[in-house]
Amino acid sequence: MKGFPSPSCFAPVLALLLFGVSCLVFPSSAKAFPPAPTFTINGVVRDSFGWALKASDVGTVVFKRNGLVIAEAPIDERGRASENFRTQLAMDTNPAAPYSELSQSAGVLFTIEVRFPTQTLLVTSINSSQRTVGQPAGSVFLDFTIGVDTDGDGIPDAWEFWQLSELGIGSGDPRWSLTTLGTGDFDGDGLSDRNEYLAGTFAFLADDKLFLNIEGFEADGSARLRTLLVVDKSYRIEVSTDLLTWTTVSTRLGAPAAAAQALLKIDDTRETPL
Repeated sequence: MKGFPSPSCFAPVLALLLFGVSCLVFPSSAKAFPPAPTFTINGVVRDSFGWALKASDVGTVVFKRNGLVIAEAPIDERGRASENFRTQLAMDTNPAAPYSELSQSAGVLFTIEVRFPTQTLLVTSINSSQRTVGQPAGSVFLDFTIGVDTDGDGIPDAWEFWQLSELGIGSGDPRWSLTTLGTGDFDGDGLSDRNEYLAGTFAFLADDKLFLNIEGFEADGSARLRTLLVVDKSYRIEVSTDLLTWTTVSTRLGAPAAAAQALLKIDDTRETPL
């Protein structure tokens, strides 16, 4: 093994130790520090309409740094709940002299793309505050969307035109344009067009928006909430005492006997108590 004494060195060293004589044996050379525990990236990749992709879409999530592919993950929703991809990044304890060109150090920036048999699509929007590699043995959950975003407003073109068509705006209408949605709050419900897209609600219906209301408190002090949950979306509720540091709290759906969980995945659209 490179960086360690050859097998012939061990017998003399052991003999000296048995007689109580201490000594140090140094390797002739050391290429790098040992590997560190891997860093996990998992989450959900969605199409232009916000639907989570499935294994049948035959896609691969590709992570790059400086143009080099550092990790890949096939899209497959049949593994853990509330995710359709998961991969590990190789980490090193010495970023100045890594043991492999694929090993990473905490804090470096990575980019994402999704490859299909006939095309490669870039990320149009991502729901995460972290775009960098974290500490060894750590993890980050990414929920992002792929597609074409011609006007760069963070919303895929296909979703914008779909919203307009649902509203009855056709190609002959002057509002049939990417400038109609994306930069404001089309229906005036207090939720921007982009946030409507991220939430999975309609940008042209004021009554259809993401909300979270506190309706009371239970005997154990936990809050009773009501919210709108959208099919195939995952939700996490966080609390803060200073609006700077946020902590995920466990929730349960409906009845008090329901299982508590930190991440909720919804299979149908409903307004429901938490």
